Amino acid sequence: MTELAYRCIGEGSPLLLVHGGGEDIGLLTPQAEAFAAAGHRVLWYDRRGTGASTRDQWPDGGVAAHADDAAALLRAVDAAPANVLGFSSGGVVALALAARHPDVVSEVVAWEPAALGVLPEGDALHAQVMAPLEAHLAANPGDWMGAYCVFHEMTSDGKADLTTPTARRMARNAEAMLRDDARIITRHGFAPGELPADRVTVAVGGDASPLHVAIAQCLEARLGRPTLLVEDADEHEVYLHRPEVLVAALAGHPLKIPTTPGAKTR
Repeated sequence: MTELAYRCIGEGSPLLLVHGGGEDIGLLTPQAEAFAAAGHRVLWYDRRGTGASTRDQWPDGGVAAHADDAAALLRAVDAAPANVLGFSSGGVVALALAARHPDVVSEVVAWEPAALGVLPEGDALHAQVMAPLEAHLAANPGDWMGAYCVFHEMTSDGKADLTTPTARRMARNAEAMLRDDARIITRHGFAPGELPADRVTVAVGGDASPLHVAIAQCLEARLGRPTLLVEDADEHEVYLHRPEVLVAALAGHPLKIPTTPGAKTR
């Protein structure tokens, strides 16, 4: 049975944070503390296969296993129903949680979800992204750190700085990031009508990449609910570096359209 490492702080309405690829409890702690200070009971954890959590039947269970883990955790700590905020590939897990276990979620916000599977050309795009990584791993079996470097060089047009504290921390989770998030989670798609439109919103930053915008537009069309645009978010990983931005944008209730500057719908 999978055992999840988790933390819980604060008092108020329960809020579950779901980390993205390469991330873990430690990296999300500043964001969790910021939401706790704003009046939430915040729960965050290492996803199956990452950090201090175990790897039973991993990654064979795919996105469904991650969603089931999150639902089991919320029930175990008596935090259901909870608001849920998932980041990047964690946004895909948050969406799957809403689809598979609507009883444990109040509202879900998926921050720039890496859901390539919802795009019409998603399979081809996913294969294109994975090709250099798979080529590296074929030539260097088990070299997840090397593949991690290839991934960041590719996605940053050669401008990646892997010496930063965040990059070094994420490198510890290189295998999980590539073996699970990159290979499996980002390829996941959702069938028409699978997502509960009355409790799901996609959010993107003011400087969101064209890819994240395209994914948000596809999900918006399915949900019939406008994308939340957070103008003040100037990078995909704003939640790691400037936790106050999303606290302000999602003030009060995650899906109440806020009146704070820098957040609007489109």
